[in-house]
Order: sequence, then structure tokens, then C-alpha cells
Amino acid sequence: MKHGLLDLAERIFVLGLYGALVVRIVESISADGLGLGNLLLLPSEGLVFFFVLLRRRTRRVSARPGDWALAMVATAAPMLVRACPERALVPEFVAAFVVMMGTLVQLHAKLVLGRSFGCVPAHRGLKEAGPYRFVRHPMYAGYMLSHLAFLSMNASAWNCALYLVCTLLQIPRLVSEERLLGLDEGYTRYRARVRYRLIPGVY
Repeated sequence: MKHGLLDLAERIFVLGLYGALVVRIVESISADGLGLGNLLLLPSEGLVFFFVLLRRRTRRVSARPGDWALAMVATAAPMLVRACPERALVPEFVAAFVVMMGTLVQLHAKLVLGRSFGCVPAHRGLKEAGPYRFVRHPMYAGYMLSHLAFLSMNASAWNCALYLVCTLLQIPRLVSEERLLGLDEGYTRYRARVRYRLIPGVY
């Protein structure tokens, strides 16, 4: 019962965040005529909402307040960004290409996870195929790539602060996920085989 309520709370939280992001981007399109690059943020962040809705329930989800705080803040921060194309640091087509690459990395990882995706640490089954053969958390690598590209098109102090908070929280978030998954012997073997978390040969 408790896990079901936690699962529902997470879904409602993500729905509210994504809905607000869509409204802000659409309003900016009407007011400022934003280009394709900023529009690409919607499918990138929308993947989170889509897979949270489709995921399967779990009997093992973290109830630690710290884990929930990490997951909620790290999920919320990138959905609070605002478009300000007048502050672009790079040509839009360059940033748009990088956003697409980051989105494809996320999509591949999430398709491998399927209904096992979640924001808060939980155990919904182990996945070792696709990009998980190279790093243990390819989704986060894709997020960082997309975030960097969007920031390069919308280089405001607000957006920089949000993405900095999100990035700084990813490491303890990864650790909390691995602490829960480490209760499974299969994950312990997988972790020994795939050494790197985000970037092959680096971390």
C-alpha cells in the first residue's frame, strides 16, 4: 500500500512539472518565435513523463527521505528552465544537434529499461543490454548532454543554476540507486563487469 502511494505521488509530481514546462515553452514560441532547438527540449524531458506513466510497479522502492529529495530536486530542476534565445552562445543548429544526440542516448537507455524506469531508486529488474553494456547509468549521460546544449542556446543565470544543481545531485543520486540495487547479487556481478557509471574510461 505504501509503495503504491509513493509510486502515485511520483507520477503526479512529474506530470505537474512537465505540464508547466510545456506551457512555458509554448508561450515563448508565441511571444518570441523560438526555433527548433528549444522545441527539442519537450520530447527530451517528455520521455521522463512517458516512461514514468508506463512503468511497472515495484515491491522494492526506497523510502529514505534523502533519496526522495535527491530524485525530486534532480528531476524538477531541468524542467524549470526558461527559454531566452537572445542569449545563445552557439548557433541554434549546433545546439539542436547535440540535444538530439542526448535525447537519442536517453531514448535508447529507456527503451532497454522499458517499464522498469523510475525517478526514485527502486528495483524493477536488471537490464544489461544496449548502452548498459558500456556504462551503468547511460540515461544520466544523455540528460547531461541535452542540458548542456539547451543551456548553450539559453545562457541565463537561472538556467545555469538549475542545471548546475541537477548535475551536482546526479552523483549522490547514482550512489543511492546503486545502494538499493546492490542488495541484488545480480547487480553486484553487473557492477563488477561494467566499471564506469557515466563516461567510459573516465567515471
